Amino acid sequence: MAGRPLKCILVIEDDRAVRELIVAFLKTGGFSNVITAGNAEEALYHIYKDPGLDVQLALVDLVLPNASGLAFIRKVRGSKSPRRRNIPMIVLTSRTDTDTYRAATRRGIQGYLMKPVSAELLVNTINTVLAAHTLPSAPATPSKIRGKG
Repeated sequence: MAGRPLKCILVIEDDRAVRELIVAFLKTGGFSNVITAGNAEEALYHIYKDPGLDVQLALVDLVLPNASGLAFIRKVRGSKSPRRRNIPMIVLTSRTDTDTYRAATRRGIQGYLMKPVSAELLVNTINTVLAAHTLPSAPATPSKIRGKG
């Protein structure tokens, strides 16, 4: 329908070459609607201000130029909107320390991947998270509800 926001995956990565590689991995894996941001501020714009987008999942680098990925996740998780607050987030980072992992986990992430990551692992992780996570939407009408047979 015209006027409906574009469902997409948001990739937040400051390194342009890495960002382009991730986008290529995602497109090869069947994800055609990928939006990118080079910093947290741009990513927040896409989530909060861009009415043409419906972010289904965010891939978040933790080391960003204007705010950490953890600060970005905390900001989104603190949103008043249940839809925004519950966007699935997968961290994609080169940080290997346990404290960083724990901090990300406390903020409610759905995955933690280490760079470099293979295309297969990235796509499989996203598919798993999207299959397991449903965002709040309009109530289902009786014709849309199906039993589990």
